Amino acid sequence: MIPRSIRRLGLLAGVLLLHFAQPACAADRLVLIASASGSVSSLNSLEIQKLCLGLTVVANGGDLHPLRNESDGGMRELFYQDIISMTEATYERRLLALTLQQGRTTPPIYRDSRALFNAVAADPHAVSYAWDADARRDARIRILKVLGSE
Repeated sequence: MIPRSIRRLGLLAGVLLLHFAQPACAADRLVLIASASGSVSSLNSLEIQKLCLGLTVVANGGDLHPLRNESDGGMRELFYQDIISMTEATYERRLLALTLQQGRTTPPIYRDSRALFNAVAADPHAVSYAWDADARRDARIRILKVLGSE
């Protein structure tokens, strides 16, 4: 027979495991976001990649512009791996080339998710990415698609 204290410890460990496993799964889903009051309703993978690379993407009569979310290191890795499919160094060189050759501005970087959500919510043509769980908590934000699911 297993002593009562060990059974309680096992039960506690199980509850903690379930508690911490749930948010980790939700946090691992990266989603494309836009303003809930904006006119952007969907973008395909090619449009998302073009937008993040600084190329012009038009939706519902307006030029879209990306906002980079660097509020989390894990999100940053997924951005380079799943969204633009290139290394950080290659991406930065690409943006620099577009700036020098065509005078394009680089996407603004947000290191605070609250500031990013405020910027996305206020701009009907802004598009960014965030953790699914965080985006669902803000009614001003519309989730366009789950990224990396194609």
